[in-house]
Amino acid sequence: MNSVRTGTFKSSLLVAIASWVVNDHAWAQTMPSPVMPPATAQPAAEGGGAAIAAVGAVVGLLVVIGIVAKLFDLKQKRESEAVQLQAQLSDALLREPSLAGLPLTPTVHVSMWKGTPATIEMMGRVPTPEVKDAVLRIVRDEAARVRSDVQIEERLSVVPTTARAA
Repeated sequence: MNSVRTGTFKSSLLVAIASWVVNDHAWAQTMPSPVMPPATAQPAAEGGGAAIAAVGAVVGLLVVIGIVAKLFDLKQKRESEAVQLQAQLSDALLREPSLAGLPLTPTVHVSMWKGTPATIEMMGRVPTPEVKDAVLRIVRDEAARVRSDVQIEERLSVVPTTARAA
């Protein structure tokens, strides 16, 4: 009886394995479930394009920041040159004893672009035309020592009462 049970058990085991194998193959012959196609290169290309655009934007932003920094530095340098020239002109006018006490103001403007002359605006009041010429000569000579390219805009007025006030 034991051998009958063992034979029955073996045969039922074989039937179960066979049905499992057959059912597995049978499932393969049924309507296949929709399979996702493999990922194409198109989404990767879009992602790559976005990355290139982001890198390009960052590089462009860095270039713009660099240009702005250079322009700011150039502006500061030109302002420094203008202040230096203005201070030297003021000192030269103060060293002249005949101009002591006269309201004279040199103002210097230096363009950001190289090659353009510095503009010296000389304002104030002088008592005589001779003093006016002396002021312009002093300014011209002192400016020539510092820069070779200067333009002088004189806004000096001759007021005879200025000598009494000084």
